[in-house]
Amino acid sequence: MGEKKWSVVSGQWSVFSRHRRGLGRSLGVLCLMACLGVALRADTLIFKNGDELTGTLVRADAKGCVFASKMASDVTAPWDNIRELRTTTTFVVVTKGGEVYRGTLLVENDSLVVSSATAPPAFLGAPDVLMVVDPKTYTKEVLAHPRLWQSWRGQIVGGFSQVSATQSSTSYTTQLDLQRPVPKLSWLEQRSNTLLHFNGTYGKLSQPHTPTVRTSIFTAGLEQDQDISKRLFLFANTRFDHNDAQGLQLQQAYGGGIGWKVKTTSDTQLALRADLHWTRQRFLSTVNNNFLASSVTETLRQMLHKVIWTQSISITPSITHGVAYQMSGISAWAMPVYHSLSLNFTVVDAYLNNPQPGFLKNSLQYSTGLQINLH
Repeated sequence: MGEKKWSVVSGQWSVFSRHRRGLGRSLGVLCLMACLGVALRADTLIFKNGDELTGTLVRADAKGCVFASKMASDVTAPWDNIRELRTTTTFVVVTKGGEVYRGTLLVENDSLVVSSATAPPAFLGAPDVLMVVDPKTYTKEVLAHPRLWQSWRGQIVGGFSQVSATQSSTSYTTQLDLQRPVPKLSWLEQRSNTLLHFNGTYGKLSQPHTPTVRTSIFTAGLEQDQDISKRLFLFANTRFDHNDAQGLQLQQAYGGGIGWKVKTTSDTQLALRADLHWTRQRFLSTVNNNFLASSVTETLRQMLHKVIWTQSISITPSITHGVAYQMSGISAWAMPVYHSLSLNFTVVDAYLNNPQPGFLKNSLQYSTGLQINLH
């Protein structure tokens, strides 16, 4: 009886072992098929020196391509160094002449072939390509026209201080710098850009039996740029200024001009602007001024390791009211703290040659606050 029981158990174990070996072989075959599938879907980049990478083509243009590989991360390679590039998925190819092709790519030396199941192959020269992107990026970023409230990026800064003692003081600082480039991706050729700026300071100082002292300063501006070439752009702008420290109740400016992108890289954006605008000044207790003026403005955004430095200087001579010239400058540093949060330090200087009598011509502000970065 014991031997028979052992035989049954042994038989069950033998069957289980065969099933386990069969399951192991099946899993091995599935893993092999999955690996082969990934390999078949991978793009291939071969350099002229014989080095080969497998991964995914990110994008390309007339100069070369950006290729993502697990072994070497993102690699930027000029066409002169590439012997062959082969993709297994569909890309959109836009030539400098405006033609658009869709299909898989084969690049050999300087020739590019776009193959599609629904159209005959297209034979192009790699230097004639304006851009190569995936279909999703082409539809979402290249063809799209975002609505007014979409695609904004920039930073919002806020600061606050409170003192309660014999003297009580309260101060608020707010800074808003947003832009809306179209298209949004920095490596695509820009068509237009909208800039929105606001900088405000409000403070109140009071103590018993003494008049309350208030500080109220703000600057707001809106600009619309339209590119006419890779470096030049036309713009229209408006600006509003209020400064109690100079007796200026409100200054309005409306105009437009031309701008030049001196340098545009991932770390540095330097631009110059020259404009002509009509200005109206209203002071607290003097007559209003209306005059024509011109501004020359320099703006810089510089990445210094992880710190971002933004700076702007503007000189505004008056054409029809000579004494009403003015200058302004702003310099801000943003140091990252956590994810989208940064610590901001800002210096703002405004010089007005014709303030209300009894007020200083120069106004200087220092502020610090917490910055939220919008991407």
